[in-house]
Amino acid sequence: MREELISLLEEAFEAGIITSTMQSQIDAIKKNMNLSDADYQQIEDQIRLDAYVKKIKEREKKGITFMGDLRKQYKITEDDKLLVQERLKTVAKKAPVSKQPELAKQTPPKQNPPSQPEVTKKTESVKQREQTPAAEPVKKSESPKKQETPKKAEPPKYDDGARPLVLVADDNETQLFLTKSIIEENNYVCVTADSPEIAVRIISEKLPALVICDVNFGIGRPTGLDVFTNIRTKNIQVPFIIMSAFIQKEFKDHAKRIGITEYITKPADPAQLMAVIKKYLPQ
Repeated sequence: MREELISLLEEAFEAGIITSTMQSQIDAIKKNMNLSDADYQQIEDQIRLDAYVKKIKEREKKGITFMGDLRKQYKITEDDKLLVQERLKTVAKKAPVSKQPELAKQTPPKQNPPSQPEVTKKTESVKQREQTPAAEPVKKSESPKKQETPKKAEPPKYDDGARPLVLVADDNETQLFLTKSIIEENNYVCVTADSPEIAVRIISEKLPALVICDVNFGIGRPTGLDVFTNIRTKNIQVPFIIMSAFIQKEFKDHAKRIGITEYITKPADPAQLMAVIKKYLPQ
């Protein structure tokens, strides 16, 4: 029965979806095996991470480096990332073993001792360098000064402690990048979260001065409204702005009833976005 469960989960994660038929079969196996939710979750997480690592390696072979959609599909959390890195390391250690003999054959010819004329040429060149030692130190001492000067001007722009912290939560990486850029251009500090779970954790740990959150994070996932109610149960009071493509009046009215501070329709105009932020975080 356990092998059948593993086979079903592997098939589901390979396809990227657990169908209703598969879910019924999984539920029946769980019941027959008398598996607790914790035991089942451990098995599912194992198969999910293995499938995710497999997909990463397939993409890397094709030269694809973007993995954002895979992270969403396989619901990879911050804790999962550590486990994924360990799996990738073990795969990397196994892969290059067959190439080592070829490298060993190529390296010995480079270690042959140089002939006598080459030695004399090297000693002559060394002497020539010793005769003109003053030119090189001047260049080396000047170049670091030219590189250091712009770096000294940057730290005030990134002095996080002097500026309000804004959290932006959205499962769209492009939207996250654009919103973060707009906020940072206006001299605020911005952190991002691509899932409701990460958003709640950041709010609890960093206590941002303002939160901008999407509503829809995918079918079956917690919503931005769930993020809001979760932090309210923890008695965290922070201006909470919903930025969503949902334009229905009923939805906006519901958001206001539960205590959402502001509701912005996405895509938001940069001027409109900053006007709302400055309303609660004046500079």
